[in-house]
Amino acid sequence: MKKLFTRILCIALAVCSAMALTACGNQKEEGSSVTSTTAETTAAAEVTAAADTTAAPESVEQTTADPAAIKYETDLTQLHALTKPGDLFTGYWHITDGVGKKLTHFVFGFDGNKNAYLLIGTTGFIGVYDIHVVDGVDTFSTKLMYGLNGDYTYEFSKDKKTAVLTNIANKQTTTIEKLDSYSSIPAPPKDFETDEKLLGAWADDNGGYLYFGKDGIMYNCQKNIAFTFYTYTASGGKLHANYSMDKENEEDDTYSFKDGKLIFNDYAYNRISVTCLTPFFHIKQ
Repeated sequence: MKKLFTRILCIALAVCSAMALTACGNQKEEGSSVTSTTAETTAAAEVTAAADTTAAPESVEQTTADPAAIKYETDLTQLHALTKPGDLFTGYWHITDGVGKKLTHFVFGFDGNKNAYLLIGTTGFIGVYDIHVVDGVDTFSTKLMYGLNGDYTYEFSKDKKTAVLTNIANKQTTTIEKLDSYSSIPAPPKDFETDEKLLGAWADDNGGYLYFGKDGIMYNCQKNIAFTFYTYTASGGKLHANYSMDKENEEDDTYSFKDGKLIFNDYAYNRISVTCLTPFFHIKQ
């Protein structure tokens, strides 16, 4: 969890820096930026606090007790993917104008099933969204740590590729543009080692998940707050992983096995089937 909150802090600093650059160019925008940053920091705290109550998956003990039922491999492209048929906002978007236009590294994903994602490189932060009617007005509501957070009216272009969002609370506008495609999963590494005992999926007792693929791709999801895809190499209890946010990053981890459990950076994980990752799986469009 320590590394997760370090990343949240990094995102906060990135947002503050971007907002500061925007404010330098326009005095009026400076006041707006402070308000926006405050609201988004509050949202980050709310999302984190809510995620801390995540219950342990009921299926962990069941699959651990039945080794024959365990599946070790899966298609990672269906994790946090888009659903069919989706809705008006289903897809991946970036901000091109208005509030948040300096957040050039940020991509916003809406999966068609009310799950929202703030995506930066191979890292994603999880939130929610909804399309509903408030006081007779079509409203797009989203709760993410940064960038898009609040209740908005919206107007789409004829081709549905761009939309102007107007924040109901402060009347500020944000223009978003739809991307043709986006993936958080890095290309498999060319040179790597894998430890056969690591391969497959694991879960701790607090909503944390790990997955190690034989192709050198690793997945980590913590408390339904955030997830990261890595390239990795592992051998002899030591694991080296690479991921990206606004830049390329790397980290060193340790692992061992005790009483059938994986001890990863001093946290205990139970062996589970990859089918237990289904809360994060969607039908890929």
